[in-house]
Amino acid sequence: MLKSFAASMASLAILAGPVLAQSTCDPAKLSSAIDRYAAEPFSARTWRVLNGLGDPMLDPAPSDADTWALQEQWKKLAAEILPASQSLQDVSWSCRIGYPLSVLQKRIDQLGKDHPYVKQWLMVQEQVLRACTSEDGQISLPPPLGDDAAFANRQKADRAYQDASIAFYRDKEKAIPMFRAIAQSNSIHRAAAAYNVANLLANAKQPAEARKQAEAILADPTLASVHGITQELLGYIANQEDTAEGWTGLIDGDIAVIETPADKILSSEDLKRQYAAALYDIDFVGIRAKDGDWWLDGILPENPTISKSLVDASRQHPMALWMMAGQSANAKFQSAPWSLIGDKWQTRMSDYVGKALAVQPSGGQLKGPALDMLKALSAKPDDATRAEIWSKARSAMDLAEKSCGEAPETAAAGFLLNHAVRLSALSGHYEEAKEGLQSVPFKTSRAYSAGALYGLAQYLAGQGNTAEARTLRDKLITPELLAGLASGDDVLDRNRFSALLALVAEDEAHWKDAVLRNSDPGSDITFNFLPVKTLWALAEDTGFSQQDRALFARAAWTRDYGLQRKVDGPHLDLMLGLNPEIKAIADKVKADYPDISPRNQRLLTILRSPPHNILVSMPGDWMNESIKPESFTEIDGWNPNDKNWWCPFETDRQLGALRKQANDVNGLEDDGGYQIKRLGDVYDPALVPQLDANRDKVLKAHPMIDATDWKELRALSRMAQGPERLSDAAIRWGKASKGQDGAPEALALAVRTTRYGCNWHGSHERYSKAAQQLLATKFKGTSWQQQTPYWFGCRRTEWNKDFTEKVTTCEPKTWPKQAPLN
Repeated sequence: MLKSFAASMASLAILAGPVLAQSTCDPAKLSSAIDRYAAEPFSARTWRVLNGLGDPMLDPAPSDADTWALQEQWKKLAAEILPASQSLQDVSWSCRIGYPLSVLQKRIDQLGKDHPYVKQWLMVQEQVLRACTSEDGQISLPPPLGDDAAFANRQKADRAYQDASIAFYRDKEKAIPMFRAIAQSNSIHRAAAAYNVANLLANAKQPAEARKQAEAILADPTLASVHGITQELLGYIANQEDTAEGWTGLIDGDIAVIETPADKILSSEDLKRQYAAALYDIDFVGIRAKDGDWWLDGILPENPTISKSLVDASRQHPMALWMMAGQSANAKFQSAPWSLIGDKWQTRMSDYVGKALAVQPSGGQLKGPALDMLKALSAKPDDATRAEIWSKARSAMDLAEKSCGEAPETAAAGFLLNHAVRLSALSGHYEEAKEGLQSVPFKTSRAYSAGALYGLAQYLAGQGNTAEARTLRDKLITPELLAGLASGDDVLDRNRFSALLALVAEDEAHWKDAVLRNSDPGSDITFNFLPVKTLWALAEDTGFSQQDRALFARAAWTRDYGLQRKVDGPHLDLMLGLNPEIKAIADKVKADYPDISPRNQRLLTILRSPPHNILVSMPGDWMNESIKPESFTEIDGWNPNDKNWWCPFETDRQLGALRKQANDVNGLEDDGGYQIKRLGDVYDPALVPQLDANRDKVLKAHPMIDATDWKELRALSRMAQGPERLSDAAIRWGKASKGQDGAPEALALAVRTTRYGCNWHGSHERYSKAAQQLLATKFKGTSWQQQTPYWFGCRRTEWNKDFTEKVTTCEPKTWPKQAPLN
C-alpha cells in the first residue's frame, strides 16, 4: 500500500459526454480501444469508461515509478552546475531525490544556473547525499554563503531543511523534532517538513501519531502540495494499524479518485498523480478476485479488519462489487478452454453471479454494459440467452465503431463478443458464430483474433470437429490475418494459431503451411514422427529456412547412420551443403589425417561434432523448441540427451509429448495440474475422458501421423545410443590402427561421448572402459591418452526422495506408458 507520485503524462483522453457518429474510423484506433479494456475487462479503468467517466489514459504508477527519471534529471543538472563533483551525480537508490530536485529547479528559475547561491545550495545538498548513501563518516554542512539580505532568509530555510534531511538518514529520532519545528514555522519547506514528520512516525511504527499528523496535513489547505503523497502514506499507515476503519478509509479514498470524471483529472497535475496511484492501489487494498463466497455471504472471521472493509465496500460501492465478482468469475474463463464448460460450471456461474447481484444496495445499482458483462459470465447457451447476449454484443460493437472507440460501450464490446461466440459454440450453432465474427468491425484487435476467433477454433479442435475447424480456417483465419500478427504478443498469437491449424490439417500441404507460420517451425513434435524419407524431402523444401532445412538433414542423416544405412552419396552431400559447420569439421579431419578412410572420417567428424541427433523438436515442460545448436563443436551441458550424440527414439516420451502438444492447443493441462486447482468448484473431471478420446481421434487421423513409418520408429527405438555406437566403432578402429590415422583421438572423443552424450539408457561402462583402457595401453603417452584418465559408467542423475540433492542412478529413464496411435 505504499504508493507515490505517478509520473504519467496524459495523451488523448476518452472524455465523458455525448458521442457523435464518425464517418470514418481508423481500424487500428478502434482495435486499440477495444483491446485496452478487453485485456482487463473487470478493471477499475474499464468500470469508469463503462459508466461514462471517460479514460484519462494514465497508467497505474507504483511508488517508485518516477525514481529513475528523477535521478537522471538530477544527475544532468548537477553535472552542468558542478561538473567536478562526481559524488553529486552518484545518487544512491535510497536517496529521496524528488523534493531536492524540485527545490534545485526552483532556485535555478529564481536565480539562474550560474548564481553562486545555486552552487552553494548544491554543495550543501552533497552532504545530504553522503548521509543517504553511507552510514560512515561525520557529516557537517559547509559554511553559509555570505550575508546577502537578498537570499539570507531563503538560505536559512534551505539549510535548516537540509540539516534535518541529514538527520532523516542518520538519526531519525532526532529528525522528527527538527522537521516539526520547520513545519510549525513560516518556512518555504513547511509542507515537505510536515509530510516528513508523518512519514518518520509511520516508519517508527507509531501509526496512531502518524495518522494524526497525516490527517492534520490533509485538513490544512496551505499544505495542499503534499496532500497527494500524504493520502498515499495513509495506505502504509492503514496497513500498520490493520483496522477495518483504516482500510475502509483507504478504499473509499481510492474509489472516490477513480470515479472522478476524466476532464477534472486532466485539469490537475495533483489529481493525475492521485489517479495513477489509486489505480495502482485498488488491487493492493483487496478490490480484486476472491476465493470463495465469504465476502458475498458476509461471513467474517473473528476480529475482522480488511475482510470487513471489503464486505462493506462491496455493499457500498457498485464498482467494488462489480470488480471483485467479475474478476473472480472471469478468472475461471481465463484459466480454461470452452471445452471444459459443462453443467457444473454453468450452474456455479449462475449461482455466483446471482448471489453477487443480490448484494444490496450496490447490486441493484449496477446497470448498462457493466451489468451486461457480469451477466454474460453466467449466460447459458439456450436460445433466448444466446440471442440476448448476441444483441448486447452487436449493439456494443456498433456503438464502438460509430464513435471510433469513444462510446462507453467500447469497453464491453470485446468481452461481450467473446461470450456470444462461446454460447454459439457450446450450443453447436457454428454458422451463427462465424457470421457474428464475420461482422466484427475490429478484426485487427486481439479481442477478436486471440479471443473470440481463437476460442471458437480451439473449441472445435477440442471437440475433434476438424471439419468445422477447417471451414473456420478457410473463412476467417486467413493468411492476411496471420500475416498481421507480426510483433510482440501478436507473434505468440500467430504461434498459437499455427499449432492449432497444424493439428487440424487435412493433408501435408496444409500442415506445412501451418507450421511455416510459426516463429519456430521445427518445434512441432510431429516432425519427430516423420519417416527419414520425408525429412530428406523437407530438407530440399525451400519453403523452410536454411536453418530448418539443415536441421531436417542432420536428423535424417543421423537416423540413417544410427540404423546403419548407406550414409554417403547425395544425402551426405545435401547434409554437408546445408550444414557448412559440419563440412568444415569433416574437411579439418581430412586435413589432419590425409590417409583416413571415408568411414573413419565420418566417425571422427561425428565425434568432433556433438549436435548429431535424431530429433527435430525437443519436448519441453512449458514449450517445445527445435534443436538448433549455437555451436557445432561445443558440448551442451544443459541437455545432453537431446543435444549431444543421440539417444534412441523414446516412443513413450514422444507420444506423450505429441499428446501434450495437442492438449496445449486445446487448452488442457494434465490431471493434477494447476489448471484443476485454479478452476476449483467449476471443474468437472467427467468431461476429460471424452476430450482425451477426441484428441486421439484427431491425432490418429492426422495426415502426418498417419504417414508415420512405425516399423522405422521401432528400429530407431531399439538401435544403439550414440555413445555406444560411436565407442564400439572407435574401439574397432583403435584395435586395427597403428596410431597415425586418428584412432587415438577417436578413442578419447568416444570416452567423451560417454560422459556428455545420451545418459538415459543405462550404464556406459562396457564400451567407455574398453575405449579408455585401449587408449591407455596401446596409445600410452599420446596427448589423447594423457587427457583421458577416466572412463564413465552411469551418468544419469535424479532427485533423491527428499528432493534435497541429485544422485546418480544406473536405472534407465522411463516415461508414462502411452497407447499407440497406429
